[in-house]
Amino acid sequence: MTVDNLNNLSINLRNLERDFKEKIEPYRSDLWRYCYSLTRSPWDAEDLVQDTLLKSFSILSKLYQPVKTKSILFKIATNLFIDQKRKDKHLNFSENDEFVNNIPFDDDLQLLENIDFLVTSLTSMQYVVLILSDVFKYKGKEIAEIVGTTEGAIYTNLSRAREQLRNGKKKEGQKNKTKNRDIEYNKAIDILLEGFRSKDPTLISSILDENVVTDITHSGIEFGSDETKNNSLKDWYEIVQTQHIDVSEYKMLWGRPVIIELEKKHDNQLYLNNVHYIETVNGKITYWKFYCFSWDLMEMVSKELKVNLNAEYFYHIF
Repeated sequence: MTVDNLNNLSINLRNLERDFKEKIEPYRSDLWRYCYSLTRSPWDAEDLVQDTLLKSFSILSKLYQPVKTKSILFKIATNLFIDQKRKDKHLNFSENDEFVNNIPFDDDLQLLENIDFLVTSLTSMQYVVLILSDVFKYKGKEIAEIVGTTEGAIYTNLSRAREQLRNGKKKEGQKNKTKNRDIEYNKAIDILLEGFRSKDPTLISSILDENVVTDITHSGIEFGSDETKNNSLKDWYEIVQTQHIDVSEYKMLWGRPVIIELEKKHDNQLYLNNVHYIETVNGKITYWKFYCFSWDLMEMVSKELKVNLNAEYFYHIF
């Protein structure tokens, strides 16, 4: 297949993807909260959401039976999460567990407060089942459909997970808490910050590697500096020209070094524009990830930083 044919195909797929995103939009925030409940990391949650949507879209042509949109999204997210845990050699469960009765469990606060203990003490299956049941209030039959096992196995794993929670004690300190690291600046980061603050696309362009990959989460991907200059960087410039003062800073947020791009408006308040993750090699940006279309993540960042959100730029993911 030639490049031209692939380009024609990509146009058709974009139209299909837009339709797909419109249909899943009512469930997207629920999916994000579920992924965050599983991963306990905003960054990992965003990655899991993105992988789930890509996987969901890719398998549509192979589905011949009617499916419930929310259920299939949760099912794919669950499978991806468990697959990752299996790769990490953290998975240890059997689908042939005997049936036990569903034990009432109403203390959601205890569940959330002990989440670090649960992540390290439960099997991946037990953890997923507990989150679906006690946080998202799914019934046993619904969880079995999402996870792909029997209702009896669900109740067994749920019972054992709750028993672990009742009997377990949180270890002293929080062993798994991410340690704060000193943030490491480099010349490329300093130039990028100056480019943002001075609203200078030419300065920013000067530090783009020729083969830079620009990943606009949920929106698109660009290969090469020319593509980035002519598209996402051009779009950025058009937006910031209408804004007052750009206040950008490089900081550690939830264990990841990111650039926080804010606008200081005439009311002297700060408004979150974008979150950028950058990788550099020899003073050049080789990978650039935008989170501006990740609505749920952007909302969480704005609350964490106690700033407003420039919501007019972040309507949806399509």
